[in-house]
Amino acid sequence: MSIRKPRTRSEHGAIAIMVGLLATLMFSSAAICVDLGSAWARKRDVQKQVDVSALSVGWMLPMTVSNKSDIANKVAEYFTEQSNKVPNQPAVTGSQLINGNNADGELYFQNADSTPCSDNCPQMQVYAPPAKVDFGLASVIGITSTKVQRTATVRITSELPSGEDTLPFWLPTGCGYGPTEADTTQGGGNQTATATPTPTATATATATAATRFVPTPVGVHQLNGTAVTPVTNLGSVTINGWWITGVGNSFKKVTLRAFPPTGSAFVDFAAQTSGNGSVPSFTVSTEISSIPGDWYVYAVAQKNNSLEYSSNYLTIRVTPPVVAPTPTPTPTTDPTDSAVAVGCVGQDRGNFGQLDAPRVEGGTKQARLAKNIALGMDHQLVPYVFAPGNAEQKDCGSGGSLLPGAQLDDTSRDGNNCITGDTGNDGPKMMDGLIQGISGVAVGRLDVANGQTTCQGRSNITISGKLLNNDVLSCFLRNGATLADITSSSGVTTSMLDQSIIKSPRFVWLPVVYATDRAQKNFQPIREFVPGFITDETQTTAATSTNGVEINGNSVKVLHVFTFNRDAIAPRENSTSVTYSPDVGGGIVRLVG
Repeated sequence: MSIRKPRTRSEHGAIAIMVGLLATLMFSSAAICVDLGSAWARKRDVQKQVDVSALSVGWMLPMTVSNKSDIANKVAEYFTEQSNKVPNQPAVTGSQLINGNNADGELYFQNADSTPCSDNCPQMQVYAPPAKVDFGLASVIGITSTKVQRTATVRITSELPSGEDTLPFWLPTGCGYGPTEADTTQGGGNQTATATPTPTATATATATAATRFVPTPVGVHQLNGTAVTPVTNLGSVTINGWWITGVGNSFKKVTLRAFPPTGSAFVDFAAQTSGNGSVPSFTVSTEISSIPGDWYVYAVAQKNNSLEYSSNYLTIRVTPPVVAPTPTPTPTTDPTDSAVAVGCVGQDRGNFGQLDAPRVEGGTKQARLAKNIALGMDHQLVPYVFAPGNAEQKDCGSGGSLLPGAQLDDTSRDGNNCITGDTGNDGPKMMDGLIQGISGVAVGRLDVANGQTTCQGRSNITISGKLLNNDVLSCFLRNGATLADITSSSGVTTSMLDQSIIKSPRFVWLPVVYATDRAQKNFQPIREFVPGFITDETQTTAATSTNGVEINGNSVKVLHVFTFNRDAIAPRENSTSVTYSPDVGGGIVRLVG
């Protein structure tokens, strides 16, 4: 009997089919991988493009109704710049970026917490227009292309000055830029700011001592009150009952500015409001009454470093002096710009007061003051931001009646926004902090160990046996700018100052409070910070031999600080910052998403 062998079949055909299928899958996968790589590479290019565009335009924030289109147009320009273009991406216009359609790119304006915002928006999310990626090998399996789109979010914040550059003094917000002083002589020092012929940034070029200056730009708000207030020559009068109407919501404060009968100089008064409403009473003294004639007083509304004058003015009428008959009477000399003081007038003893700030190590008030002058503050102060619709106040309250969000500067901690002052100034401890130093702790702030004199033609000076820095502010001016220019309320730029100024030990920051004079006590909300320079140099006079620090024995008699517009100082990227406020300024743009 024979056994039949099982019949076998060759697997060669099946294997060939399997190999074919696997090869197709492998090549398809490879194709997809290659084309996905191209898509990822394009995404990277688009991400870079949108980051650059957002950061480059972020300086225009916060977005307002008036600049929204300008921002959109600028972003569109950056998308199409040769160095920032992405292949296969359609060119878009500014109007397309704000049409609400992500498909052609879009801008979304937001609050700092990323919620939608329609005006004064500090944050911007940018959607890039879609860039097309054409596939090569993947087209074999029917996938011919894809589109990639990326986003970037930028936010503008307000820079805060470093603690080491912050002096423990405070300045009333009504004070204008220019020479200020801390007087420790209980009224024995110079009472008003040094003469400063400072026209506004918009002063007409034809304004001279022979004509009355007409300020611009003019708004629609009005200053109300007694039309003419008389004051005798070299006399004084307290003015009250004035009020402001017609100020728009975008304006943050309104101050008073008086112009003399001739010339473009002016006097700023500390009295102010946060908008419409009553003006606090204020005293007119010799800064006005020394020049006979009609002084025109305007209400100056301010916002975002720009200002508008009221559409009308009230008059302070200074009666001329009584001249006894003589055979040859002496004619009254016409006033000139240099006869008018600019700055904060009407203060009882100087312009800024001493700050009673805590330190981690504690100590007496006097010891803390000396250390805070020599070393700067050991914690970060921040401005207090009043909620929209809430009127500003000059007192933070106490106990259970504190302002919402108030953090008193009663212990050393970052974020304190309410400071307490001393209406006097401690001359001996100012001497220690500025010049003599503190044994075993620090040299004086102005000691050359903190920075040698860098101004050409000047050398270090010796005061009370200590070698001190002797820089002056004017040596840091650039591009034809003057001290008058950097004290303007608008039009000030970083090109006006050599930014190495921040390395001078004479460069400082002062916290500004809402109080209208330095008689205010208790805890006060910080409004902003203003840069200054320790010097007695003014717009019209050179620095004296003591350059801002008048000495009386072992005590500082008067400390002079020239304050100026912070727009002259470039923000530093690594600085501490807070939610952007136009009052605080110092905008830093950061990529946050």
